[in-house]
Amino acid sequence: MARPTTPDLTNAELRVLKALWQLERGTVAEVRGELGKRGQELAYTTVMTLLGRLAAKGAVLVDKEREPFVYAPAQRKESVLRDRLREFVREVFDGQADSLVLNLVEDETLSRAELRAIEKKIAEAEKAGGKDKK
Repeated sequence: MARPTTPDLTNAELRVLKALWQLERGTVAEVRGELGKRGQELAYTTVMTLLGRLAAKGAVLVDKEREPFVYAPAQRKESVLRDRLREFVREVFDGQADSLVLNLVEDETLSRAELRAIEKKIAEAEKAGGKDKK
């Protein structure tokens, strides 16, 4: 089985990384503040621990030349989220992406605008040639 190109992150680590992507770079206090804006209140020491774990996994870079340390994402948001989605499809839908899409389409909470956006993406993928897996 191919190893993901991004580190394996816990949900808490991903939430911290998302806050850091929003900031582009920040101190523990700044990341904590961004999490607070998202309704995810965490203790300063918890955020510091999670940033330390992310640094150890190579998901964030740390500038230790200054105090307080400044953290920056080491990987692009799109890459990490794409890998997480692929893993989700593999684990939950046995690798069947069409099952995921059909479940989303059948979900009554999707608005007409969201359904139209899905249709548009499908049409664009078909025009681009799409991947023929069969």
